Amino acid sequence: MPEEKKHRKLPSIELTPSVSIIIAGVIIAGAIIFANQHSAPVAAAVAAAPDAAASAHVAMPSASDHIIGSPSAPIVLVEYSDFQCPYCQMIYPSIKQIVQQSNGQVAWVMREFPLYQIHPNAMPAADAAECIAEQKGNDAFWTFADDDFANQSSIGPAFFSAEAQKLGVNMATYNSCVSTHKYASKIQAETADAENSGGNGTPFTIIINTKTGKQTPLSGALPYAQIMAAIKAAQ
Repeated sequence: MPEEKKHRKLPSIELTPSVSIIIAGVIIAGAIIFANQHSAPVAAAVAAAPDAAASAHVAMPSASDHIIGSPSAPIVLVEYSDFQCPYCQMIYPSIKQIVQQSNGQVAWVMREFPLYQIHPNAMPAADAAECIAEQKGNDAFWTFADDDFANQSSIGPAFFSAEAQKLGVNMATYNSCVSTHKYASKIQAETADAENSGGNGTPFTIIINTKTGKQTPLSGALPYAQIMAAIKAAQ
């Protein structure tokens, strides 16, 4: 499924034709040896992947989270999101629809997972969202999220500042909050929470059955029908 992944650009190396031929020969020979000697372990690793994914252990939802619905709803979707991720933008309306149609049976928590290596506005957006929520609470956080994902071509520090003003925050307090990265430790902790449960890109969503404690991870911008199927399977 489509998702944004962190990546690091490696320096390019120019090779002469003769060196390229030698390296190609070594790679081919090594690949043959590796395939003969390690085919079973590779297959085992692939087979084990679903079990590893099922061992998600993110922090359970609480009233301190940014949440739509109740943390004690039968199912809680904990989404680790990046405010500049196009795939997070894609999945956002699907999750919103599911929660709205659930009659309180499904709640939605959004936590921070900014891929700042590839999205220059991801961290400023996370800072802004947290600083707005500090003053104006949970509803303001979700209004910010709505507006951010509806205006991806316009986001940036000026947009975030305008959102803060629209939501009625004290701008001096807001500006101090974002300039000092007051919520950096919270953002880092939530990012680590996702990564420790197998998240290596966004969106990364955990379906939590609050009755059993079972956590089922979903990676990427899954369509509505697949999310619903996964929720039913987790019940």
